[in-house]
Amino acid sequence: MMFDGQHSAAGSDGTEIVPARQRASRPSGGWLWFVGIGLSVAVMARYPMLGVACLAMGLRTQSERFGAKGLVAGLGISGAVLVAWMVLDGVSNVLFAVPLVGIAAAISALMWKRRAGVTEVSLVVTAAIALCMAVDGFTAFNAGTNLAEVTSAMLMEVARASVGRGVEAELALVSIEPLISVIWPMVYVLSAALDALIAGFGSFLGSVQRPASWGEMPAPGQRLRVPQISLFDAPLWAVGVLALSVLGMGASFAAVPESQVLRTVSVTLFLAVRIIFLIQGLGVILGLLGRWRIGCFGRFAVIMVATWLEVMFVVSIIGLIDVWANFRKLPRDGSHDEAHT
Repeated sequence: MMFDGQHSAAGSDGTEIVPARQRASRPSGGWLWFVGIGLSVAVMARYPMLGVACLAMGLRTQSERFGAKGLVAGLGISGAVLVAWMVLDGVSNVLFAVPLVGIAAAISALMWKRRAGVTEVSLVVTAAIALCMAVDGFTAFNAGTNLAEVTSAMLMEVARASVGRGVEAELALVSIEPLISVIWPMVYVLSAALDALIAGFGSFLGSVQRPASWGEMPAPGQRLRVPQISLFDAPLWAVGVLALSVLGMGASFAAVPESQVLRTVSVTLFLAVRIIFLIQGLGVILGLLGRWRIGCFGRFAVIMVATWLEVMFVVSIIGLIDVWANFRKLPRDGSHDEAHT
């Protein structure tokens, strides 16, 4: 017997077997998730990454339950906790959490709306990078220094702890110091990208928190789908950014004003957009391995070799070529301005 979901099914004795959909009540326990959202912000004081994941999960859960009202209410609670935290601990000690809350909220909202594409996520990461650099730059300015000096000094200390002491170690540090003075913004790029990834994981977990007792079956097109790297497809604007970064690096070695700033910005853009093409290259490799039905051991071996080859940008170059070659035969509409995972 087929059921349309509008009536209950009953046995021969009249006993109700499947509750009628109209009897499904409003989801209970929502206030517990709101409490969890507040606690997630507080957790960031000690464990920032865990707080981001938990906050994203709570916001996504409330968005799935109550729609935009749930998301707005969750953001209101997050803001209230941030303000209380600033009152208790000082504004300067809490500013670092503002970008984290923003990333968790933005990624959760995008994934809830099924719009977490490369372009949208890149914009979120870029905004988080700018906000983090502004916060740290403000702190460094109050301390009488600047962000570039502080970050470069931190990276040099990390490098010094890694290479040890001795003449050879000092020579190595001297040789990498000019490089560190150029690539220091990558600290913020990688940090924001990692936070976005963690927020995405938390949001994904939040999407599976929907109770089955709500009496509502998901539509075929709305069923939960785990993002797959093998389906990753980079947008064309990434190629434009790559080209501009290469041109900027070349121009920075000419007699142009603020050549050091231009070189830093260009190298940062180059390394940042390389992440997109690296994922694209991994998607090509995983997609072909799946098409050829390579076993687990074979995939592991190929991925290890690919990781080693990426030192020479091999996987990223494969990803760049795939923008036009389309090795995986992915459907593209010609404009190629979006790439959703």
